[in-house]
Amino acid sequence: MKSFLDISPGRLWRAAGFIAILLSASTQAQSACPNWVETASGSVFNVSALIADTGSPESALEKVRTALSKVDAGGGCAAFGNTRACDETVTLARKAIGALEACTASATSKAPRR
Repeated sequence: MKSFLDISPGRLWRAAGFIAILLSASTQAQSACPNWVETASGSVFNVSALIADTGSPESALEKVRTALSKVDAGGGCAAFGNTRACDETVTLARKAIGALEACTASATSKAPRR
């Protein structure tokens, strides 16, 4: 009598390969967000690192929105000594929000409806 785990090595390798392809395709499908955003003056922000740190584009979007709202609640860039740097950072944050909103909207529109 054959046991449940009595699988030929050939079938086992094919199954492992198939699972790897499915996981790879899933990862490829979820990478709709840009890696970087850039302002007209050349400042850049690594969106993909933020997504990796927070775990999802939705969490990254919430984190950037929260940080920007804290700056706005504190009086905006006028409260800081270097307003040019602050303005550039706020512009970069707004671009990151726009990019994250676009990629989370595209991810939800591509999700199967239940």
